[in-house]
Amino acid sequence: MSYWTYLEIDTGTQAVDVVEIGNYTANVGVMWCDALGGKLLREFDGAPCSEAAGPLAEGVKRMEANPDHFRAMNPPNGWGDYEGALRYLRDIAEACVEHPRCRIRISA
Repeated sequence: MSYWTYLEIDTGTQAVDVVEIGNYTANVGVMWCDALGGKLLREFDGAPCSEAAGPLAEGVKRMEANPDHFRAMNPPNGWGDYEGALRYLRDIAEACVEHPRCRIRISA
């Protein structure tokens, strides 16, 4: 299973995809939950980017500040790792900053 993430904006007549962030394995979900202070990444689905950018950026900072802690959570099956999880979370956070009027869409 993996998370697919993109940003969309409501034009008033339809929702339009603005930024395709891509996907990453859900095997690192525990890592993201820890970095996000106990919040699951998928809980951001539907959130306005203007509101989500801060908490996501804080999660990135937590992961960067303590890489050994998060590397210890690397999935034993080898599907996903700290570096990939950090890059994916950073991509989402940065996209939210760049597109504050959008909403995050995350499907798992």
